[in-house]
Amino acid sequence: MSGQNTSAEIFELNDARARLRAAEVDPKNFPAVGPYLEAVRTQQNLSLATISERTHIKASYIEAIEQGAIGRLPSRAYGVGFVRAYAEALGLGPQPVIERFKAEAGMAGAAKPAQAATAQGGHPPPKGVAQEPPRLSLLAVFAILAFMLWCGLSITRPPETSAPLRLDGVPLRPVAEVEAATDPAPAAGREAAPPAGSASGPVIVKAQIVERIEPVYPPECEAGAAPTEIIDLIFTITPGGAVVSERVAAASNACFERAALNALKRWRFSPQTVDGAPRPVFEQQVSLRFDRPS
Repeated sequence: MSGQNTSAEIFELNDARARLRAAEVDPKNFPAVGPYLEAVRTQQNLSLATISERTHIKASYIEAIEQGAIGRLPSRAYGVGFVRAYAEALGLGPQPVIERFKAEAGMAGAAKPAQAATAQGGHPPPKGVAQEPPRLSLLAVFAILAFMLWCGLSITRPPETSAPLRLDGVPLRPVAEVEAATDPAPAAGREAAPPAGSASGPVIVKAQIVERIEPVYPPECEAGAAPTEIIDLIFTITPGGAVVSERVAAASNACFERAALNALKRWRFSPQTVDGAPRPVFEQQVSLRFDRPS
């Protein structure tokens, strides 16, 4: 029994000496908790292997704590547990060391800088030192939401339409609709007079129909068709007078669309000219009528 008591007394004496040696190291003299723990370990003549054996923590993790290499730890939560065990193995009060480690690691719930410094025996920062502001203020959140709403409205807003442009970038004046008359004779050489009050305006000669092909009533569409079917078409007249970009704008019966487009493709025009130069004419409209054969 006496031998066991003697061993216990020696162990308690060694533990008390270790705590005394740890108290000799002032944490205020160290910029981070890792070097502080390393200094206390060195003061007690303890190796990394000894601390690893006492705490059952890998020596590489203990070395990472001393070097402040938090990224080498399994996680920050594990790091807190490692620091607690390390501090207890050195005979230190673990809570001040943990709070300082959390503050340095930027973990949520860590003590404020002033509290952490006081807990480690240091001094709170002077009043003149500005504290870190909140990451996002309420005003910033409202500004972000307003910007997102403005972006959404800009995307969904319908585009503004503008007058078609000449090939040289000058806006074209409105062009009359294509004549529906079947008279193939164009008013050749007839030039439009400049508008009144605009002596320098361009001289425009409108496109005229040279050849108009009437659509053929498709027999396969007769069943179920109305007495009269109307197909509205939109097309472009090239500088050479040909029809391109033809498409259906509206149709009373979709069965007649192909016949209407085939007829329109074969139309020919005298090209529109501006100051004597041929120009394309965009977005022309025409309605083709299909009457049921008698």
